[in-house]
Amino acid sequence: MISDKSLSYDIASAKIEKRKKTVRTTLTGIFSYGWVILVGLSTLLPYLWMLSNSLKPRAEIAFYRLLPVHPTLGNYIKILTKYPFGQWYLNTFIVTALSVISTLFFCSLAGYALAKFHFPGRNAFFIFILATVMVPVEMLILPWYVGAYKLNLINSYAGLVLPGLISAFGVFILRQSILNIPDDLIDAARVDGMSEPGIYFKIIIPLVAGPLSALAILTALGTWNDFLWPLIVVSKTSMFTMQVGVTYATQGEFQDTMQDWGTIMAAMTVASIPMLVLVVFAQKYIVKGITMTGLKG
Repeated sequence: MISDKSLSYDIASAKIEKRKKTVRTTLTGIFSYGWVILVGLSTLLPYLWMLSNSLKPRAEIAFYRLLPVHPTLGNYIKILTKYPFGQWYLNTFIVTALSVISTLFFCSLAGYALAKFHFPGRNAFFIFILATVMVPVEMLILPWYVGAYKLNLINSYAGLVLPGLISAFGVFILRQSILNIPDDLIDAARVDGMSEPGIYFKIIIPLVAGPLSALAILTALGTWNDFLWPLIVVSKTSMFTMQVGVTYATQGEFQDTMQDWGTIMAAMTVASIPMLVLVVFAQKYIVKGITMTGLKG
C-alpha cells in the first residue's frame, strides 16, 4: 500500500513539475512574441520613417526626428499638382487588373489540363514550364521588346500587359491544387452530361478559390511594383505606370539645388498606399491559398 507520506510527495512533485512546465511555456511564449514584435518593428521602421518625412517641411528633414514637429500636407499637394499621379494610378490599375484576370484564367486552364487530362508529353511539358522560372527576367526583356515592337505595342496598355499574361508559378500552384480534386467528382459530372467548360467553371474554379485568391494578390503586388519592363516599353509620360512615374518625379526633385526629401517621400508614400492596404486586408488569403496548395504528384 502507498503511504500518506509517499502520496503527498508525489502530489508535491507533480505540482512542482506542472509549475516548471507553466514557467517554460510562459518564457517560450514571451520570447516568441518578443521576437515577432522585434522583427515586425524592424520591418515597419523604414516605412514609418518615410511616412514621417513626407509630413515634414524641408527645414525639419535634417534634424532626424521620427515625428514631425510641424506636420504639413504641403509635400503631398506639391507632388499631386506638379505631376499627373492620377493618370499614373489609372494606368497601373488597368495594367494590374488585366494581368490578374489573364493570369488567373490562363493559369487555371493550364493547371486543369496538366492535372486532369492525360496526353503524351504531359509531364515533360510541365517540367518545361517550371524550367522557365529559372530564366532571369533580364534575359527575356529583349525578346519581349522585339515582339512588342513588331506587334506595334510600344506605348500601349497591351505592351505593358504582354509579359504578365501568364505565370509559370501560377501554373504550378493551380496544377498542384487541382490534383487534389478527386477524379471521381469530375467523372460523375461528365456522366451527368456536364460539358468541359461547365466542369471548369462550376467545379474546378470554386474548389480552387483559395489558391486563386493567393495568386491574384501575388500577381497584383508583382505587377504594381514592376519597374524594368514599363520603363523600357513606354516613353510617353501619360503612359507611365506608378513606379516609373515616381522615379520620374523623384528625379525631377533631385535636380533641385537642395533635394526636397519631403516631396520625394510623399511620392513614394502615395505609390505604396494601395498595395499596403491590399496586403494588410488580404494577407490571410495569401497564407490560406498557399497552405491549401498540396504537393501531390
